[in-house]
Parts: sequence; structure tokens; C-alpha cells
Amino acid sequence: MRYVIPGEAVFPEGVTEAPDGRGFFVSGSADGTIFRGELGGGDLTVWGPAGSDGRDSALGMTVDPHGRLLVCGGKSGVLFAYDLATGALAARRPVGAEPTLLNDVCVLDGHAYVTDSLRPVVWRFALAPDSVGPAEEYFDLTPHDPGDAYLNGIVPTRDGTGLYAAAQGTGELWRLDPATRAAARVDLGGVPVNGDGMVWVDDVLYVCDNTDEPDGSARYWLTALHLADDGRSGVLAGRWERTVADTPTTVAYVGGRLLLVNSQFGARREGTAKAPFTVSEVGVPLPAS
Repeated sequence: MRYVIPGEAVFPEGVTEAPDGRGFFVSGSADGTIFRGELGGGDLTVWGPAGSDGRDSALGMTVDPHGRLLVCGGKSGVLFAYDLATGALAARRPVGAEPTLLNDVCVLDGHAYVTDSLRPVVWRFALAPDSVGPAEEYFDLTPHDPGDAYLNGIVPTRDGTGLYAAAQGTGELWRLDPATRAAARVDLGGVPVNGDGMVWVDDVLYVCDNTDEPDGSARYWLTALHLADDGRSGVLAGRWERTVADTPTTVAYVGGRLLLVNSQFGARREGTAKAPFTVSEVGVPLPAS
């Protein structure tokens, strides 16, 4: 099943589940529009108009425990927070650094963690019921010499003691420890995983994995990983190819289904992108045991 996103040049990027367990939000990278949909509910509608509050691009999103939608503002360097009940702006927190590209966000233990794709750092924001704290440069991967890291997707570990952050530029997965601020590469057995959006389904981590091949072409996968309990290693459990016409960037797990955002970024590079832009609803593919 596909849900149509209104607009001629949306280039959607982020997706997250609504608190009711059936609704979901999708972000538009091109102009910052935020859309809302519901499983089985037809096409998406505009929830947050383009350009609101200076939001001219919207990438990764998540819902915090206080009923706010957190939205990464890309190159604006701003994390936006919106009251889900009213749609009103609850907070606007710039990181105060240039260049910057706030790409994805997750919540763990009262803080929002945000990846920066133009510098190898993860920002942290304290979350209180009535406020979002200022940006703190919390993890710095520079000493590990990650090269062109292009940090992208980020999720908590299954046990809630840490974070996994994907370095889309180097094909690596990092485990981050908030207690010590340490970062360590996850040993994936030499398999590159160029992770964008990620989501847990039970004990499997599903990753939007967009890979540049040696011949200059690109391939787009939904990849499944089994990760060890200690977070030090993992194995490839499955890989399902998606089309360049879709180029999925993010994935959410809603109502027992996976939602893949079809960004058309690959098609845009080839000059073949065209409306309508869509979100695909698919069953959860079974990985190898």
C-alpha cells in the first residue's frame, strides 16, 4: 500500500509514529512541511505548513514523552518542538554552529539526541515537561577519525543503556554510551551498512541502507541486523532491495507494519523525480534467524 503526499516537490525525508499507535508524521525536506497520515486512512494531509517558525526544511522526527513532536531542521541548525495537541511551537533550539545539518533524532532518559551530518558530533537537549533545554555537543567522534562520517540515523539500544548512530558516509554503525560519552564502532563483520533511518522490531534493527557501488551507481536496501546484547558486534540478517525511484530514507514501525518514506533523492540526482511522492506501507520482512 502507498500513501500519497500532497505537493509537487516534497522530497519527504523523516517519519515517526504518533502516540495513538496508528497515526504517523512525515517531513518534507524541500520546504519544511510536516504531514500527517493514519494507517488505512488514505492520503496524507498537511499538519505543519511550509516555512512555519522559520522551518524551511524538515528531516528526522520523533515524539517525546511530553507530547511534543521534535523536528530536525537540517542546515538551519535548529531543533523544533511542537505541541501535538495544538500544533503550536513549543521550543526552537539552535545549536549555534556552522556548518551544520541536523538530520535525525531519538529520545533516551529525558534527553533528545540529534545527529549532525556535517560534523561528526551528536547534540543533546534536555527534555522537561514544559521546556526543551539548549543544545549541548555531547558526543564527538573526531578523535576516532571517522573521515566523512555523515552521521544520520540514531536509535536507542534495545536495553535502553545507549544509542546506535549510523555513519552513512563510511558504512559504519557506532554505539554511544551516554554515561561515559564514549563511542565505539560496532563490528559488523566487514559488511558496510550506510544507514539512514532505523527502527527496532522486536530484536531486529531495520535500516534504510543506501549504498554507493564502486562503479558509481547506487543501490537502495531495507537491511536487517541482529546485534549482540553488549552492542559490540552484529550480523547481517537480511537485505531487501528498493528502487531508485523510491530511495527510502527513513522507516517507522506503526501498527505492526513498516512505513518507508520514498524520498526520490536518487531519482532527483538522475533528473527523473516526479510527483506524486509517497510512503510505502509494507509487512515486516522475516530476517534469517
